[in-house]
Amino acid sequence: MPTSEVLLDDGVFFIELNPNYPSRDAPGFLQRRCPVTQVTPSGWDCVGSFERDSRGKWRADVNAPYDEENDSDVLILGEGLDRMTAIAMLWRRRHEAYVKQR
Repeated sequence: MPTSEVLLDDGVFFIELNPNYPSRDAPGFLQRRCPVTQVTPSGWDCVGSFERDSRGKWRADVNAPYDEENDSDVLILGEGLDRMTAIAMLWRRRHEAYVKQR
């Protein structure tokens, strides 16, 4: 299994690249460290991401409480971005990610 590359890490949250892509093009994940449980056996929980859309632009989002009206549990932080802006936005707003109590 490929290992991931960590871009940013503050000891609680970290952004890692998806190891299934070349680093320069890889989407990535915002992870939050948490206790090791049956639900989080790795000791971290994915709480956001950045990825390229079908137009080749990037978006960033974080987990949010489920909204019945919009049928969504994601807060989109930005769309139509370049990759570095998406990463920076995700990192800057990491504390807005909804973290389920496990």
